[in-house]
Amino acid sequence: MVSMNIKCLQNDLKKFFKKKGCSSSIAIAELVGMQQSTVYRSLYQNRPKLTRGLVELCNYANFNASGYIQKDPASNKDLMQALKVVWNGTDSHAKQLSKLLLTAHSCKLNGSRI
Repeated sequence: MVSMNIKCLQNDLKKFFKKKGCSSSIAIAELVGMQQSTVYRSLYQNRPKLTRGLVELCNYANFNASGYIQKDPASNKDLMQALKVVWNGTDSHAKQLSKLLLTAHSCKLNGSRI
């Protein structure tokens, strides 16, 4: 399953427009040439999916909306295979493994540093 991190996209767009000197939906709407109400809904209200208004704002800001796609970890074969190898099947071990992964994440471990 694939979903989008709309909240993160909204926050990044707000930061972009704030750097341009636009911190209100009215100012952003004037800059972009959109209806103020559309800008407000797109940036300040919870959105369940990528809307046309968000796409227009992304286009203006030259943002690649696909960078905000969140993939379901269960769909990654390598990750699931690694879990099958190391997990002993108990809830307590699952909790330990999750703590280990979160600790590694907080240390900024990623593919480029391994």
